[in-house]
Amino acid sequence: MTSGLDGRTVLITGANRGLGAAFVEAALARGAATVLACARNTAAMPRFSDPARVVAVRMDMSDGASITAAAAEHPGVDLIVSNAALTRQAPVLADRDDEAQLRELMDVNVFGPLRLVRAFRGDLRRPGSGAVFVLSVAAVSLSRSSPMYSASKAAGLMLALALREEIGDAGGSVTTVMAGYIDTDMATGSDAPKASPRQVAERSLDGWLDGDPTVWPDRFAELVRAAVGEPFRRLLDTPREALAEVHATFRAGAEVG
Repeated sequence: MTSGLDGRTVLITGANRGLGAAFVEAALARGAATVLACARNTAAMPRFSDPARVVAVRMDMSDGASITAAAAEHPGVDLIVSNAALTRQAPVLADRDDEAQLRELMDVNVFGPLRLVRAFRGDLRRPGSGAVFVLSVAAVSLSRSSPMYSASKAAGLMLALALREEIGDAGGSVTTVMAGYIDTDMATGSDAPKASPRQVAERSLDGWLDGDPTVWPDRFAELVRAAVGEPFRRLLDTPREALAEVHATFRAGAEVG
């Protein structure tokens, strides 16, 4: 098993259950010296296998003050795992007024990670640091039951790609995780086969350690990866290079299509 987190500090959001808790255990197994387990309610934090290396941190992704306070109290983070998220099942043309809920969805899934990486910008600009963005295949393949969740994850994907461009020159790296169905509370309503949270967490961390720009951590995700095709995957993995080729062709006056 990879032990590349030896001596490092890892921050994980949504760490009190499900996939977030699995990320904590996976980080411990990979040698992290300290895991900052962040959650809105730290009283609900499970007992981890090595509690001496886990620090419970109150953090609400919709509350910028709590994120800023965590950054001030816990400097020197080497890896951020942006995992906390909400989902909402409602059609775009819903006949009910759920705008407040949809704004909360965007606040947690998009603005929350933005607040997080801005609060820890100094750490992210250090060589060898980075972030893992836990996204979803819904970012690139529409969820018919939760289209606004897809919209939020697509926005989160662009945020992650932009961060990769910004910290790459300083030696930081960003891995996006395009997960399929995971056996957590969020997927309770689905009867599809689900990957275990531990599998997704382990493959995600190992992908970041190996320098993979995108991780498709489960069987369903792999099928979506095949469906989107190599050209689109290049836009996700190496957008700077892929778009440079597009611009070169455009400027040369060649037909595109």
